[in-house]
Amino acid sequence: MIHFFSWTVIGVAPVRRLIESREPVRQRTVLQGLGPVAALAISLFGFPSAVLAQAVVVPTADPVQGAAPEPVPELPDAAPPQAQSGASQTPDVADMAARERELDRLEASAARLQQALVDREQRREDLYRELERSERDIAALARAGRELRLLVDEQQATVAELDARLQRVHGELAAARSSLAALLRAAYARGRGDRLRLLLDGDDLVLADRMLGYARCLGEARARRIAEVGQLAEQLSALQDRAATEAERLQRLADRQDETRQRLAMAQQERAVLVDGLDRLIAADRDRLSQLTANAEALRSLIEQLRRQAEIADELDVNPESIVARKGRLDWPLPRARLISRFRPGSEDQDLHADGVLLAADAGGEVRAVHHGRVIYADWLRGFGLLLVIDHGDDVMTLYGHNQTLLKEVGEWVATGDGIALAGGSGGSLHPGLYFAVRRQGRPLDPEHWCAPGRG
Repeated sequence: MIHFFSWTVIGVAPVRRLIESREPVRQRTVLQGLGPVAALAISLFGFPSAVLAQAVVVPTADPVQGAAPEPVPELPDAAPPQAQSGASQTPDVADMAARERELDRLEASAARLQQALVDREQRREDLYRELERSERDIAALARAGRELRLLVDEQQATVAELDARLQRVHGELAAARSSLAALLRAAYARGRGDRLRLLLDGDDLVLADRMLGYARCLGEARARRIAEVGQLAEQLSALQDRAATEAERLQRLADRQDETRQRLAMAQQERAVLVDGLDRLIAADRDRLSQLTANAEALRSLIEQLRRQAEIADELDVNPESIVARKGRLDWPLPRARLISRFRPGSEDQDLHADGVLLAADAGGEVRAVHHGRVIYADWLRGFGLLLVIDHGDDVMTLYGHNQTLLKEVGEWVATGDGIALAGGSGGSLHPGLYFAVRRQGRPLDPEHWCAPGRG
């Protein structure tokens, strides 16, 4: 695109110098294959052809370590300039064919790199899925290990509870045994005679019956306790054996889970390293693909400029009368607009508008091209707002500033009277108006000398 040259080669500051220039410059020469903007840059600012020829070359990057990418081809230098009169010259057919072959090579390289990038991204997706499975397996093992620990804790709690219960029963049994032993010793001390005497003695009959009942109850309680202790001891022994067996089984299972988790963690780490390497390769591939795409786009733009350059003569044949021949008869860009500020060359007030005129305008009014030509600048510029510049050939350009909206883009052809913008007040203008200026070989000229008279 011509816009590429206008910013890359010319830049903002030279465009401002284009507007502010008051010194004559050398006769410009149109470069074969670089379009009118490159020729304009040489005529206005004296850039050597090598600078312009390198303007479309995108530097190649160093190969990425660990990858073996094919080199990014550089664009061929533009054809050397040749002095020629007239608005343009026809580009060499062989040169255009060579550039098209180079473009085919660039596009083929980009296609191969794009396929390699797709393959690596697919491999990375596969590794991500494997990583996901590994992480899910590790999470499942962690949950199973937690459940195993809970089972072991429950077994240990049950054994501890049963052991505490057995200890309590042992204590109660020991107390009962002590009480019973005391009663037995007392009964034995009295002897059998005392017992018969106790039974025959009416006064102590109730007490004797009570004592015999106590002795019988104690004996029965002791027997029950002894049986309970035996049952508890059997339960405790069985539970301890079962707990020990279960603990061994759970420990073996936990050990296997630990081994599996370690293997999964190692595999996960290896996959993560592979993914990281693929990420770096993919990033490098994308950088190289971006370089190839930029080179191809620049070359495609250059080829398009060559083709358009060949069409310039046909475009100009639509209206063969040059702008110089129409000097003094050009229509104003705003019909019936009133002059606010006239041409004041060499003004000491540093007014940027002194090298042109200001026309009163209604916001949104259509701004028209005063002569056919090609748009070489269409963007915002400090002090001039939305600015549009048209190259009319014969080293003559017209400038239109403070627009509300631009209707044309860089590289477009416009015919006399075409709408190119809508008037406004951009660029800090206090009121709607149009800045209009004429340049020839970079020198500002009075627009009133070029346009038809009749403005007040």
